[in-house]
Amino acid sequence: MRVGLITEFWRLARFSLVGGIATAVYVLAALIAVELAGAGPIMGATLGFCASFAVSYIGHFHFTFVVPGRYRDYILKFAVSSVASFLVSTLAMWLATKLLQIDYRIALIVIAVIIPICSYLVNRFWVFLHPAEPASSDRPLKTI
Repeated sequence: MRVGLITEFWRLARFSLVGGIATAVYVLAALIAVELAGAGPIMGATLGFCASFAVSYIGHFHFTFVVPGRYRDYILKFAVSSVASFLVSTLAMWLATKLLQIDYRIALIVIAVIIPICSYLVNRFWVFLHPAEPASSDRPLKTI
């Protein structure tokens, strides 16, 4: 059990590192698109999302979860989970600020904590879960 927890800790650390790099790529790509290429903020954000999506997917595929198979084996589920994370975080911000009248900074902090945790769990137990993968101490939690 202890080995499984240590393995999970390092997987979570790798997930956080890839997420941090993907976030930096998002910001950098959006800034370049807007400031240097003259794109509007929405287009810049869209280009940033596309760039960070690629970095995030490749990083999680090869580094965080180290799964067997080809890119196409996991990309659709990753895209669904990424779009779902975006929609849920946007909806949560709307609900918090417009409906509940919570200060956007508080909502932003709560969302910035909850969404990555949910994203990790979805990626860990759905997106990058290989069907032929046997249960082992590397997977201390059971999936249904």
